[in-house]
Amino acid sequence: MAKRLGVFAFLLAPLLLKGLFVDRFIYEYTGTPWLGWARVLANDAVVYAALLVLLYLSCWPGMRRPISALLRLSALALFTVYWIDYLVIANFDTHLALGDAIKYAGYSHKYLQQIYGLPDWALWAISLPVLAAITALVSVPYRLPAERSRILPLFAIAGLPLISGFTDNDVYAHAWIYKNVFDYNLTIRSEASAYSPAFIRDFRHEEAQTCLAEPAQRKNIVILMVESLSAYQSRYFSGIRDWTPELDAIAANHLAFRNFYANGFITEDGEIALLTGLPPIYSPSSYSDGGSASFAGFYGVEQALPKRLKAHGYRSEFLTSADLEFGNTGTWAKSIGFDYVEGHDHPDYAHWDRYHFRAAPDEALYLRALDRIAKAASQPLLLFIKTVSTHHPYVDPETKQKSEEAAFRYADKQLGRFVRQLKDRDFFRNGLLLIVGDHHSMTPLKKEEAAHFGHYKASAKVPLLVVSGNGHADEDRQFQQTDVFNTLQGMVEGRQCRSDWQGVLWGEHAAPPRFIAHRRGDNRDKVSVFSEDGDYLIKLDGDDTRLGSDGVDPGLSRLLVGKINALRLARLNWLAKSAETSN
Repeated sequence: MAKRLGVFAFLLAPLLLKGLFVDRFIYEYTGTPWLGWARVLANDAVVYAALLVLLYLSCWPGMRRPISALLRLSALALFTVYWIDYLVIANFDTHLALGDAIKYAGYSHKYLQQIYGLPDWALWAISLPVLAAITALVSVPYRLPAERSRILPLFAIAGLPLISGFTDNDVYAHAWIYKNVFDYNLTIRSEASAYSPAFIRDFRHEEAQTCLAEPAQRKNIVILMVESLSAYQSRYFSGIRDWTPELDAIAANHLAFRNFYANGFITEDGEIALLTGLPPIYSPSSYSDGGSASFAGFYGVEQALPKRLKAHGYRSEFLTSADLEFGNTGTWAKSIGFDYVEGHDHPDYAHWDRYHFRAAPDEALYLRALDRIAKAASQPLLLFIKTVSTHHPYVDPETKQKSEEAAFRYADKQLGRFVRQLKDRDFFRNGLLLIVGDHHSMTPLKKEEAAHFGHYKASAKVPLLVVSGNGHADEDRQFQQTDVFNTLQGMVEGRQCRSDWQGVLWGEHAAPPRFIAHRRGDNRDKVSVFSEDGDYLIKLDGDDTRLGSDGVDPGLSRLLVGKINALRLARLNWLAKSAETSN
Protein backbone atom coordinates (compact mmCIF):
# COMPACT_ATOMS: atom_id res chain seq x y z
CA MET A 1 0.00 0.00 0.00
CA ALA A 2 2.82 2.39 0.95
CA LYS A 3 4.57 1.64 -2.34
CA ARG A 4 1.44 2.45 -4.33
CA LEU A 5 0.96 5.71 -2.42
CA GLY A 6 4.58 6.61 -3.11
CA VAL A 7 4.18 5.98 -6.84
CA PHE A 8 0.94 7.96 -6.89
CA ALA A 9 2.59 10.91 -5.09
CA PHE A 10 5.50 10.84 -7.54
CA LEU A 11 3.15 10.92 -10.51
CA LEU A 12 1.18 13.84 -9.07
CA ALA A 13 4.22 15.88 -7.99
CA PRO A 14 4.67 17.99 -11.17
CA LEU A 15 0.90 18.62 -11.38
CA LEU A 16 0.83 19.83 -7.77
CA LEU A 17 3.91 22.00 -8.22
CA LYS A 18 2.58 23.53 -11.42
CA GLY A 19 -0.77 24.17 -9.74
CA LEU A 20 0.92 25.96 -6.83
CA PHE A 21 3.11 28.05 -9.14
CA VAL A 22 0.33 29.08 -11.52
CA ASP A 23 -2.12 29.80 -8.70
CA ARG A 24 0.40 32.12 -7.05
CA PHE A 25 1.12 33.77 -10.43
CA ILE A 26 -2.55 34.43 -11.18
CA TYR A 27 -3.36 35.49 -7.62
CA GLU A 28 -0.76 38.25 -7.95
CA TYR A 29 -2.80 39.75 -10.81
CA THR A 30 -6.39 38.92 -9.96
CA GLY A 31 -6.52 38.48 -6.18
CA THR A 32 -8.70 35.43 -6.80
CA PRO A 33 -7.54 32.31 -4.91
CA TRP A 34 -7.75 28.83 -6.45
CA LEU A 35 -8.31 30.19 -9.96
CA GLY A 36 -4.89 29.00 -11.09
CA TRP A 37 -5.47 25.57 -9.59
CA ALA A 38 -8.79 25.22 -11.39
CA ARG A 39 -7.31 26.24 -14.74
CA VAL A 40 -4.31 23.91 -14.44
CA LEU A 41 -6.53 20.95 -13.54
CA ALA A 42 -8.87 21.70 -16.44
CA ASN A 43 -6.04 22.02 -18.96
CA ASP A 44 -3.86 19.16 -17.74
CA ALA A 45 -6.59 16.59 -17.05
CA VAL A 46 -6.31 15.25 -20.60
CA VAL A 47 -2.52 14.85 -20.25
CA TYR A 48 -2.86 12.95 -16.98
CA ALA A 49 -5.65 10.84 -18.46
CA ALA A 50 -3.31 9.75 -21.26
CA LEU A 51 -0.49 9.09 -18.79
CA LEU A 52 -2.63 6.99 -16.44
CA VAL A 53 -4.30 5.05 -19.25
CA LEU A 54 -0.90 4.10 -20.67
CA LEU A 55 0.32 2.89 -17.29
CA TYR A 56 -2.94 1.13 -16.49
CA LEU A 57 -3.08 -0.77 -19.78
CA SER A 58 0.59 -1.74 -19.50
CA CYS A 59 -0.30 -3.66 -16.32
CA TRP A 60 -3.35 -5.42 -17.75
CA PRO A 61 -3.23 -9.21 -17.23
CA GLY A 62 -2.28 -11.03 -20.41
CA MET A 63 -0.64 -7.99 -22.00
CA ARG A 64 2.38 -9.08 -24.00
CA ARG A 65 5.71 -7.98 -22.63
CA PRO A 66 6.87 -5.93 -25.69
CA ILE A 67 3.56 -4.05 -25.87
CA SER A 68 3.61 -3.46 -22.11
CA ALA A 69 7.15 -2.09 -22.36
CA LEU A 70 6.17 0.21 -25.21
CA LEU A 71 3.20 1.56 -23.25
CA ARG A 72 5.36 2.28 -20.22
CA LEU A 73 8.03 3.96 -22.27
CA SER A 74 5.35 6.16 -23.83
CA ALA A 75 4.03 7.03 -20.38
CA LEU A 76 7.56 7.82 -19.20
CA ALA A 77 8.16 10.10 -22.19
CA LEU A 78 4.91 11.93 -21.53
CA PHE A 79 5.74 12.30 -17.84
CA THR A 80 9.25 13.59 -18.65
CA VAL A 81 7.90 16.21 -21.06
CA TYR A 82 5.42 17.35 -18.39
CA TRP A 83 8.18 17.66 -15.78
CA ILE A 84 10.45 19.62 -18.12
CA ASP A 85 7.60 21.92 -19.11
CA TYR A 86 6.92 22.73 -15.45
CA LEU A 87 10.61 23.45 -14.83
CA VAL A 88 10.76 25.74 -17.88
CA ILE A 89 7.65 27.63 -16.72
CA ALA A 90 8.98 28.05 -13.19
CA ASN A 91 12.47 29.09 -14.24
CA PHE A 92 12.11 30.92 -17.55
CA ASP A 93 8.55 32.28 -17.59
CA THR A 94 7.63 30.46 -20.79
CA HIS A 95 6.52 27.00 -21.88
CA LEU A 96 8.63 24.21 -23.30
CA ALA A 97 8.36 24.88 -27.03
CA LEU A 98 9.36 22.25 -29.57
CA GLY A 99 11.53 24.75 -31.42
CA ASP A 100 13.43 25.58 -28.23
CA ALA A 101 13.88 21.90 -27.42
CA ILE A 102 15.48 21.35 -30.83
CA LYS A 103 17.47 24.57 -30.64
CA TYR A 104 19.01 24.06 -27.19
CA ALA A 105 19.16 20.26 -26.93
CA GLY A 106 22.78 20.07 -28.03
CA TYR A 107 23.93 22.50 -25.35
CA SER A 108 21.62 21.59 -22.48
CA HIS A 109 23.96 19.06 -20.83
CA LYS A 110 26.82 21.58 -20.88
CA TYR A 111 24.54 24.21 -19.36
CA LEU A 112 23.53 21.87 -16.53
CA GLN A 113 27.16 20.98 -15.90
CA GLN A 114 28.11 24.65 -15.66
CA ILE A 115 25.21 25.57 -13.36
CA TYR A 116 25.80 22.76 -10.88
CA GLY A 117 29.56 22.36 -11.35
CA LEU A 118 29.24 18.75 -12.48
CA PRO A 119 32.17 16.96 -14.14
CA ASP A 120 31.51 14.36 -16.85
CA TRP A 121 31.78 11.48 -14.40
CA ALA A 122 29.05 13.02 -12.22
CA LEU A 123 26.66 13.10 -15.18
CA TRP A 124 27.33 9.42 -15.73
CA ALA A 125 26.83 8.74 -12.02
CA ILE A 126 23.43 10.41 -12.21
CA SER A 127 22.50 8.78 -15.50
CA LEU A 128 23.17 5.21 -14.41
CA PRO A 129 20.51 5.09 -11.62
CA VAL A 130 18.05 6.81 -13.95
CA LEU A 131 18.69 4.19 -16.63
CA ALA A 132 18.33 1.46 -14.03
CA ALA A 133 14.97 2.87 -12.91
CA ILE A 134 13.77 3.07 -16.53
CA THR A 135 14.84 -0.52 -17.11
CA ALA A 136 12.98 -1.65 -14.01
CA LEU A 137 9.86 0.23 -15.04
CA VAL A 138 9.89 -1.35 -18.49
CA SER A 139 10.97 -4.89 -17.70
CA VAL A 140 9.37 -5.76 -14.35
CA PRO A 141 6.00 -7.45 -15.02
CA TYR A 142 3.69 -5.32 -12.87
CA ARG A 143 0.15 -6.67 -13.13
CA LEU A 144 -3.29 -5.57 -11.94
CA PRO A 145 -5.14 -7.87 -9.54
CA ALA A 146 -7.42 -10.33 -11.32
CA GLU A 147 -10.67 -8.81 -10.12
CA ARG A 148 -13.74 -7.50 -11.87
CA SER A 149 -13.33 -4.15 -10.15
CA ARG A 150 -10.09 -3.44 -11.96
CA ILE A 151 -12.01 -2.04 -14.94
CA LEU A 152 -13.70 0.66 -12.84
CA PRO A 153 -10.56 2.82 -12.43
CA LEU A 154 -10.18 2.77 -16.22
CA PHE A 155 -13.58 4.39 -16.63
CA ALA A 156 -12.66 6.98 -14.00
CA ILE A 157 -9.38 7.78 -15.79
CA ALA A 158 -11.10 7.99 -19.16
CA GLY A 159 -13.50 10.54 -17.68
CA LEU A 160 -10.72 12.98 -16.82
CA PRO A 161 -10.76 14.67 -20.26
CA LEU A 162 -14.31 15.82 -19.55
CA ILE A 163 -12.84 18.34 -17.12
CA SER A 164 -11.17 20.07 -20.06
CA GLY A 165 -14.57 21.53 -20.94
CA PHE A 166 -13.95 24.11 -18.20
CA THR A 167 -10.70 25.54 -19.61
CA ASP A 168 -11.87 29.06 -20.71
CA ASN A 169 -8.43 29.73 -22.19
CA ASP A 170 -9.43 32.88 -24.05
CA VAL A 171 -10.76 34.94 -21.15
CA TYR A 172 -7.47 35.82 -19.44
CA ALA A 173 -4.46 37.72 -20.82
CA HIS A 174 -2.00 35.24 -19.31
CA ALA A 175 -3.86 32.06 -20.26
CA TRP A 176 -0.66 30.73 -21.85
CA ILE A 177 0.75 29.89 -18.42
CA TYR A 178 -1.90 27.33 -17.48
CA LYS A 179 -2.30 25.69 -20.88
CA ASN A 180 -0.84 22.22 -21.08
CA VAL A 181 2.39 21.89 -23.05
CA PHE A 182 0.72 20.22 -26.04
CA ASP A 183 -2.10 22.73 -26.33
CA TYR A 184 0.45 25.54 -26.07
CA ASN A 185 2.60 24.13 -28.88
CA LEU A 186 -0.45 23.63 -31.08
CA THR A 187 -1.53 27.24 -30.42
CA ILE A 188 1.82 28.77 -31.34
CA ARG A 189 2.15 26.54 -34.40
CA SER A 190 0.46 29.25 -36.46
CA GLU A 191 3.78 31.14 -36.23
CA ALA A 192 5.14 28.63 -38.74
CA SER A 193 2.20 28.98 -41.17
CA ALA A 194 3.61 29.76 -44.61
CA TYR A 195 2.55 32.59 -46.85
CA SER A 196 0.98 31.44 -50.10
CA PRO A 197 2.70 32.24 -53.43
CA ALA A 198 -0.29 34.40 -54.38
CA PHE A 199 -0.04 36.41 -51.16
CA ILE A 200 3.69 36.97 -51.66
CA ARG A 201 3.17 37.99 -55.30
CA ASP A 202 0.45 40.52 -54.52
CA PHE A 203 1.84 41.88 -51.23
CA ARG A 204 2.71 45.57 -51.10
CA HIS A 205 3.84 47.66 -48.15
CA GLU A 206 5.20 51.19 -48.30
CA GLU A 207 6.81 53.08 -45.45
CA ALA A 208 7.70 56.75 -45.65
CA GLN A 209 11.08 57.77 -44.28
CA THR A 210 12.42 61.24 -43.49
CA CYS A 211 16.18 61.85 -43.60
CA LEU A 212 17.96 65.01 -42.47
CA ALA A 213 21.65 65.95 -42.59
CA GLU A 214 23.63 66.80 -39.48
CA PRO A 215 27.35 67.06 -38.64
CA ALA A 216 28.99 63.63 -38.65
CA GLN A 217 30.77 62.45 -35.49
CA ARG A 218 33.50 59.80 -35.39
CA LYS A 219 33.37 58.90 -31.71
CA ASN A 220 34.54 55.65 -30.15
CA ILE A 221 31.42 53.63 -29.40
CA VAL A 222 30.96 50.96 -26.72
CA ILE A 223 27.62 49.14 -26.57
CA LEU A 224 27.36 47.28 -23.26
CA MET A 225 24.49 44.78 -23.40
CA VAL A 226 23.79 43.56 -19.87
CA GLU A 227 22.16 40.16 -19.55
CA SER A 228 18.54 40.32 -18.32
CA LEU A 229 18.84 43.93 -17.16
CA SER A 230 15.23 45.05 -16.63
CA ALA A 231 13.58 48.27 -15.55
CA TYR A 232 12.02 46.75 -12.41
CA GLN A 233 15.44 46.03 -10.88
CA SER A 234 16.25 49.75 -10.79
CA ARG A 235 14.80 52.37 -8.47
CA TYR A 236 15.61 55.08 -11.01
CA PHE A 237 13.87 53.34 -13.93
CA SER A 238 10.87 51.92 -12.06
CA GLY A 239 10.86 52.49 -8.32
CA ILE A 240 10.07 48.79 -7.84
CA ARG A 241 13.41 47.34 -6.68
CA ASP A 242 16.64 49.02 -5.56
CA TRP A 243 19.24 46.51 -6.75
CA THR A 244 21.27 48.77 -9.07
CA PRO A 245 22.53 51.82 -7.12
CA GLU A 246 25.59 52.22 -9.38
CA LEU A 247 23.48 52.13 -12.54
CA ASP A 248 21.05 54.61 -11.00
CA ALA A 249 23.87 56.99 -10.06
CA ILE A 250 25.13 56.86 -13.66
CA ALA A 251 21.60 57.52 -14.95
CA ALA A 252 21.25 60.54 -12.68
CA ASN A 253 24.27 62.15 -14.33
CA HIS A 254 23.87 61.19 -17.98
CA LEU A 255 21.22 60.58 -20.65
CA ALA A 256 18.66 58.10 -19.29
CA PHE A 257 15.86 56.59 -21.39
CA ARG A 258 13.12 55.74 -18.92
CA ASN A 259 10.60 54.45 -21.45
CA PHE A 260 12.73 52.06 -23.47
CA TYR A 261 11.85 48.62 -24.87
CA ALA A 262 13.55 45.45 -26.00
CA ASN A 263 12.39 44.20 -29.40
CA GLY A 264 12.48 40.53 -28.33
CA PHE A 265 12.66 38.17 -25.38
CA ILE A 266 16.01 36.37 -25.75
CA THR A 267 19.62 37.50 -26.07
CA GLU A 268 19.82 36.78 -29.81
CA ASP A 269 16.85 39.11 -30.33
CA GLY A 270 18.67 41.93 -28.54
CA GLU A 271 21.83 41.39 -30.57
CA ILE A 272 19.88 41.43 -33.84
CA ALA A 273 17.98 44.60 -32.96
CA LEU A 274 20.97 46.55 -31.63
CA LEU A 275 23.44 45.56 -34.35
CA THR A 276 21.32 45.30 -37.50
CA GLY A 277 18.45 47.70 -36.77
CA LEU A 278 15.99 44.98 -37.79
CA PRO A 279 13.22 43.92 -35.41
CA PRO A 280 13.80 40.22 -34.56
CA ILE A 281 10.60 39.12 -36.28
CA TYR A 282 11.43 35.85 -37.98
CA SER A 283 10.06 34.41 -41.20
CA PRO A 284 7.53 31.57 -41.06
CA SER A 285 9.51 28.35 -40.83
CA SER A 286 9.05 24.80 -39.66
CA TYR A 287 11.44 22.96 -37.39
CA SER A 288 12.94 21.17 -40.40
CA ASP A 289 13.98 24.28 -42.34
CA GLY A 290 15.71 26.49 -39.81
CA GLY A 291 12.78 27.33 -37.57
CA SER A 292 14.72 26.30 -34.46
CA ALA A 293 18.08 27.82 -35.46
CA SER A 294 19.49 30.90 -33.78
CA PHE A 295 19.73 34.02 -35.96
CA ALA A 296 17.91 32.28 -38.84
CA GLY A 297 17.45 34.85 -41.61
CA PHE A 298 19.80 37.39 -40.00
CA TYR A 299 23.22 36.14 -41.11
CA GLY A 300 25.34 38.39 -43.29
CA VAL A 301 23.03 41.41 -43.04
CA GLU A 302 24.62 44.03 -45.27
CA GLN A 303 23.27 47.00 -43.30
CA ALA A 304 24.69 45.70 -39.99
CA LEU A 305 26.43 48.30 -37.84
CA PRO A 306 29.97 46.83 -38.13
CA LYS A 307 29.73 46.88 -41.93
CA ARG A 308 28.23 50.37 -42.07
CA LEU A 309 30.89 51.81 -39.77
CA LYS A 310 33.76 49.99 -41.49
CA ALA A 311 33.23 52.28 -44.49
CA HIS A 312 34.03 55.20 -42.17
CA GLY A 313 37.29 53.77 -40.86
CA TYR A 314 35.99 51.97 -37.78
CA ARG A 315 37.38 48.75 -36.35
CA SER A 316 34.64 46.62 -34.79
CA GLU A 317 34.99 44.05 -32.02
CA PHE A 318 32.54 41.63 -30.36
CA LEU A 319 33.50 40.74 -26.81
CA THR A 320 31.93 38.28 -24.38
CA SER A 321 33.13 35.83 -21.76
CA ALA A 322 30.50 33.29 -22.88
CA ASP A 323 30.87 30.27 -25.14
CA LEU A 324 30.50 31.54 -28.70
CA GLU A 325 29.29 28.13 -29.85
CA PHE A 326 26.03 28.62 -28.01
CA GLY A 327 23.45 29.73 -30.54
CA ASN A 328 26.23 29.90 -33.15
CA THR A 329 26.91 33.41 -31.88
CA GLY A 330 30.53 33.57 -33.05
CA THR A 331 29.67 32.63 -36.62
CA TRP A 332 26.81 35.15 -36.72
CA ALA A 333 28.98 37.97 -35.30
CA LYS A 334 31.61 37.38 -37.98
CA SER A 335 28.94 37.23 -40.69
CA ILE A 336 27.72 40.76 -39.91
CA GLY A 337 31.22 42.21 -40.20
CA PHE A 338 32.98 42.22 -36.83
CA ASP A 339 36.75 42.38 -37.32
CA TYR A 340 37.47 40.63 -34.03
CA VAL A 341 35.28 38.18 -32.09
CA GLU A 342 36.29 36.88 -28.64
CA GLY A 343 34.65 34.46 -26.23
CA HIS A 344 35.22 32.30 -23.17
CA ASP A 345 38.34 30.57 -24.47
CA HIS A 346 40.61 33.62 -24.35
CA PRO A 347 43.75 32.86 -22.26
CA ASP A 348 43.09 35.77 -19.87
CA TYR A 349 40.10 33.86 -18.48
CA ALA A 350 42.13 30.74 -17.68
CA HIS A 351 42.37 31.38 -13.91
CA TRP A 352 38.82 32.64 -13.37
CA ASP A 353 35.94 30.52 -12.10
CA ARG A 354 33.41 29.64 -14.78
CA TYR A 355 29.63 29.91 -14.67
CA HIS A 356 26.82 29.77 -17.25
CA PHE A 357 28.00 29.12 -20.82
CA ARG A 358 31.55 28.54 -19.50
CA ALA A 359 31.71 32.28 -18.83
CA ALA A 360 34.11 34.04 -16.51
CA PRO A 361 32.38 36.68 -14.32
CA ASP A 362 31.67 40.23 -15.44
CA GLU A 363 34.73 41.57 -13.63
CA ALA A 364 37.00 39.56 -15.92
CA LEU A 365 35.05 40.63 -19.01
CA TYR A 366 35.43 44.32 -18.13
CA LEU A 367 39.17 43.89 -17.71
CA ARG A 368 39.30 42.42 -21.22
CA ALA A 369 37.20 45.32 -22.53
CA LEU A 370 39.56 47.89 -21.02
CA ASP A 371 42.48 46.11 -22.62
CA ARG A 372 40.81 46.08 -26.06
CA ILE A 373 39.93 49.79 -25.77
CA ALA A 374 43.54 50.62 -24.82
CA LYS A 375 44.80 48.76 -27.90
CA ALA A 376 42.45 50.58 -30.29
CA ALA A 377 45.03 53.35 -30.76
CA SER A 378 43.94 56.16 -33.09
CA GLN A 379 41.46 54.13 -35.17
CA PRO A 380 37.81 54.73 -34.18
CA LEU A 381 36.37 51.71 -32.38
CA LEU A 382 32.97 50.02 -32.21
CA LEU A 383 33.09 47.62 -29.26
CA PHE A 384 30.09 45.41 -28.45
CA ILE A 385 30.23 43.81 -24.99
CA LYS A 386 27.85 41.05 -23.90
CA THR A 387 27.77 40.18 -20.18
CA VAL A 388 26.69 36.85 -18.69
CA SER A 389 26.83 37.00 -14.86
CA THR A 390 23.15 37.91 -14.52
CA HIS A 391 21.90 35.00 -16.60
CA HIS A 392 19.33 32.74 -14.98
CA PRO A 393 19.76 30.81 -12.67
CA TYR A 394 21.22 33.68 -10.69
CA VAL A 395 24.51 33.30 -8.82
CA ASP A 396 26.73 35.97 -7.29
CA PRO A 397 30.26 35.02 -8.47
CA GLU A 398 31.84 36.54 -5.35
CA THR A 399 29.67 35.18 -2.54
CA LYS A 400 28.17 32.22 -4.48
CA GLN A 401 24.78 33.29 -3.15
CA LYS A 402 22.01 32.05 -5.41
CA SER A 403 19.51 34.86 -5.79
CA GLU A 404 18.47 37.34 -8.45
CA GLU A 405 19.13 40.31 -6.17
CA ALA A 406 22.63 39.11 -5.28
CA ALA A 407 23.56 38.50 -8.92
CA PHE A 408 22.38 41.94 -10.00
CA ARG A 409 24.05 43.71 -7.10
CA TYR A 410 27.30 42.02 -8.12
CA ALA A 411 26.85 43.01 -11.77
CA ASP A 412 25.92 46.55 -10.78
CA LYS A 413 29.06 46.92 -8.67
CA GLN A 414 31.27 45.73 -11.53
CA LEU A 415 29.45 48.00 -13.99
CA GLY A 416 30.02 51.04 -11.77
CA ARG A 417 33.71 50.19 -11.48
CA PHE A 418 34.00 49.80 -15.26
CA VAL A 419 32.46 53.24 -15.90
CA ARG A 420 34.81 54.86 -13.37
CA GLN A 421 37.79 53.19 -15.04
CA LEU A 422 36.68 54.53 -18.42
CA LYS A 423 36.45 58.02 -16.92
CA ASP A 424 39.90 57.68 -15.37
CA ARG A 425 41.27 56.81 -18.82
CA ASP A 426 39.58 59.84 -20.38
CA PHE A 427 37.47 57.61 -22.68
CA PHE A 428 34.53 60.03 -22.69
CA ARG A 429 36.57 62.87 -24.20
CA ASN A 430 35.71 61.30 -27.56
CA GLY A 431 33.69 58.25 -26.64
CA LEU A 432 30.15 57.03 -26.02
CA LEU A 433 29.08 54.19 -23.73
CA LEU A 434 25.58 52.81 -24.21
CA ILE A 435 24.33 50.54 -21.40
CA VAL A 436 21.25 48.52 -22.34
CA GLY A 437 19.40 45.37 -21.30
CA ASP A 438 19.14 42.58 -23.86
CA HIS A 439 15.64 41.56 -22.72
CA HIS A 440 13.40 41.44 -19.68
CA SER A 441 14.60 38.86 -17.19
CA MET A 442 13.10 35.42 -17.73
CA THR A 443 11.17 35.54 -14.50
CA PRO A 444 7.44 36.01 -13.91
CA LEU A 445 6.31 39.63 -14.09
CA LYS A 446 6.09 41.38 -10.76
CA LYS A 447 2.66 42.68 -9.74
CA GLU A 448 4.10 46.19 -9.50
CA GLU A 449 5.43 45.95 -13.07
CA ALA A 450 2.04 45.07 -14.50
CA ALA A 451 0.41 47.87 -12.52
CA HIS A 452 3.04 50.42 -13.48
CA PHE A 453 3.71 49.59 -17.14
CA GLY A 454 0.79 47.40 -18.22
CA HIS A 455 0.81 43.63 -18.84
CA TYR A 456 2.31 43.74 -22.32
CA LYS A 457 4.82 46.57 -22.01
CA ALA A 458 6.19 45.27 -18.71
CA SER A 459 7.64 42.18 -20.41
CA ALA A 460 9.69 44.39 -22.78
CA LYS A 461 10.81 47.18 -20.46
CA VAL A 462 14.61 47.57 -20.16
CA PRO A 463 16.90 50.51 -19.32
CA LEU A 464 19.06 52.45 -21.76
CA LEU A 465 21.76 54.87 -20.61
CA VAL A 466 24.07 56.93 -22.81
CA VAL A 467 27.22 57.91 -20.95
CA SER A 468 29.19 60.78 -22.47
CA GLY A 469 30.46 64.22 -21.58
CA ASN A 470 27.16 65.94 -22.35
CA GLY A 471 25.58 66.04 -18.89
CA HIS A 472 22.26 64.75 -17.57
CA ALA A 473 18.86 64.47 -19.21
CA ASP A 474 15.86 62.19 -18.79
CA GLU A 475 14.07 60.98 -21.90
CA ASP A 476 10.52 59.74 -21.25
CA ARG A 477 9.34 59.25 -24.83
CA GLN A 478 9.11 55.70 -26.19
CA PHE A 479 12.20 54.25 -27.87
CA GLN A 480 13.48 50.76 -28.69
CA GLN A 481 16.65 48.73 -29.30
CA THR A 482 16.57 49.13 -33.09
CA ASP A 483 16.79 52.90 -32.55
CA VAL A 484 20.29 52.36 -31.12
CA PHE A 485 21.49 51.04 -34.47
CA ASN A 486 19.64 53.74 -36.38
CA THR A 487 21.03 56.59 -34.28
CA LEU A 488 24.63 55.38 -34.23
CA GLN A 489 24.91 54.78 -37.96
CA GLY A 490 23.26 58.15 -38.59
CA MET A 491 25.63 59.89 -36.18
CA VAL A 492 28.69 58.51 -37.97
CA GLU A 493 27.33 59.02 -41.49
CA GLY A 494 25.96 62.52 -40.81
CA ARG A 495 22.40 61.71 -41.89
CA GLN A 496 19.63 60.79 -39.47
CA CYS A 497 16.54 59.00 -40.79
CA ARG A 498 13.27 58.26 -39.05
CA SER A 499 9.92 56.68 -39.86
CA ASP A 500 6.83 55.35 -38.08
CA TRP A 501 8.93 52.36 -36.95
CA GLN A 502 12.35 54.01 -36.65
CA GLY A 503 13.42 56.57 -34.07
CA VAL A 504 16.43 58.80 -33.43
CA LEU A 505 17.62 58.77 -29.82
CA TRP A 506 19.49 62.06 -29.53
CA GLY A 507 20.72 65.07 -31.44
CA GLU A 508 18.98 67.94 -33.16
CA HIS A 509 16.68 65.53 -35.04
CA ALA A 510 15.80 63.30 -32.07
CA ALA A 511 12.31 61.82 -32.40
CA PRO A 512 10.64 58.62 -31.15
CA PRO A 513 9.14 56.02 -33.47
CA ARG A 514 5.37 55.95 -33.70
CA PHE A 515 5.32 52.17 -33.23
CA ILE A 516 7.51 49.59 -31.47
CA ALA A 517 7.38 45.86 -32.28
CA HIS A 518 8.17 43.29 -29.57
CA ARG A 519 8.49 39.54 -30.16
CA ARG A 520 6.76 37.89 -27.22
CA GLY A 521 8.20 35.03 -25.20
CA ASP A 522 4.97 33.87 -23.57
CA ASN A 523 2.75 33.73 -26.66
CA ARG A 524 5.19 32.92 -29.47
CA ASP A 525 2.44 33.27 -32.06
CA LYS A 526 1.92 36.94 -31.22
CA VAL A 527 3.83 40.17 -31.66
CA SER A 528 3.13 43.17 -29.44
CA VAL A 529 3.04 46.63 -30.97
CA PHE A 530 3.33 49.59 -28.60
CA SER A 531 2.40 53.18 -29.36
CA GLU A 532 1.56 56.27 -27.37
CA ASP A 533 -2.10 55.75 -28.30
CA GLY A 534 -2.45 52.07 -27.39
CA ASP A 535 -0.97 48.59 -27.34
CA TYR A 536 -1.86 45.93 -29.90
CA LEU A 537 -1.37 42.20 -30.40
CA ILE A 538 -0.81 40.73 -33.85
CA LYS A 539 -1.47 37.03 -34.40
CA LEU A 540 1.11 35.41 -36.71
CA ASP A 541 -0.64 33.07 -39.11
CA GLY A 542 0.71 33.33 -42.65
CA ASP A 543 -1.80 34.85 -45.05
CA ASP A 544 -4.25 35.21 -42.14
CA THR A 545 -1.90 37.25 -39.92
CA ARG A 546 -4.22 39.65 -38.16
CA LEU A 547 -4.74 42.15 -35.39
CA GLY A 548 -6.03 40.55 -32.21
CA SER A 549 -7.71 43.71 -30.94
CA ASP A 550 -11.32 44.66 -31.67
CA GLY A 551 -12.56 48.13 -32.54
CA VAL A 552 -9.30 49.28 -34.16
CA ASP A 553 -9.48 51.64 -37.13
CA PRO A 554 -9.20 49.53 -40.33
CA GLY A 555 -6.48 51.78 -41.71
CA LEU A 556 -4.38 51.40 -38.57
CA SER A 557 -4.97 47.65 -38.60
CA ARG A 558 -3.71 47.39 -42.21
CA LEU A 559 -0.66 49.49 -41.31
CA LEU A 560 0.32 47.35 -38.31
CA VAL A 561 -0.34 43.96 -39.93
CA GLY A 562 1.30 45.12 -43.16
CA LYS A 563 4.51 46.03 -41.35
CA ILE A 564 4.75 42.68 -39.57
CA ASN A 565 4.09 40.82 -42.83
CA ALA A 566 6.71 42.95 -44.56
CA LEU A 567 9.32 42.13 -41.91
CA ARG A 568 8.62 38.39 -42.13
CA LEU A 569 8.58 38.31 -45.92
CA ALA A 570 11.85 40.25 -46.04
CA ARG A 571 13.50 37.59 -43.87
CA LEU A 572 11.94 34.86 -46.02
CA ASN A 573 13.34 36.50 -49.13
CA TRP A 574 16.74 36.87 -47.50
CA LEU A 575 16.78 33.18 -46.55
CA ALA A 576 15.95 32.22 -50.13
CA LYS A 577 18.75 34.35 -51.58
CA SER A 578 21.49 33.95 -49.00
CA ALA A 579 23.88 31.07 -48.50
CA GLU A 580 23.88 31.46 -44.72
CA THR A 581 24.89 28.52 -42.57
CA SER A 582 24.03 27.88 -38.95
CA ASN A 583 24.48 24.95 -36.61
